Amino acid sequence: MCREVINFPELMSFNDYGGSYDDYEDALLEVYNADLWNSNLQFAGLNVRPRVHKRFELNGKFLDWTFAHFTSKGPVDEDRELDLNRCERIGYVKLIIENAHLDCVKIYENTRFDRNGNPITSVVLWCECANAKIVLTKLQKEWGEYYVITTFYLVNSVNKINSHNKEYADYVAANGEFPH
Repeated sequence: MCREVINFPELMSFNDYGGSYDDYEDALLEVYNADLWNSNLQFAGLNVRPRVHKRFELNGKFLDWTFAHFTSKGPVDEDRELDLNRCERIGYVKLIIENAHLDCVKIYENTRFDRNGNPITSVVLWCECANAKIVLTKLQKEWGEYYVITTFYLVNSVNKINSHNKEYADYVAANGEFPH
């Protein structure tokens, strides 16, 4: 089981910060910055960075889009709601990426379409034992290739878990294991 191999941190509970959202958010931001901006995180030999294409307002504060996305839920950016389950597990993101070589992290590519109908191929890191999904998208800039973390979220419905496992199995059947 991957929880025996990946040393996931204790959950970061809102209650551990005396019910002060500001203190809690500061602690979450500390983990986010340490793990994703200041750690030289890599996947498949390329640097990994949060996706920051805009600032996002959440509870009256302007935050990196990725941080806001990691700690909230909802289909419309401007209407997202705080998700304490995601917040509690913000420290899982780096560990899953760093441990992507383990069998318990299922890696596959999928293609989705942007708002204009253009295909975007991404790499999915599906860690079922943590019920966590991370999506990385490779970008090419003048300084080279790197991955951005497109999303991180928790998968709790049996149907979604089965769907992710099927998507992984279909990818492996068609392409073999993802090279990493």
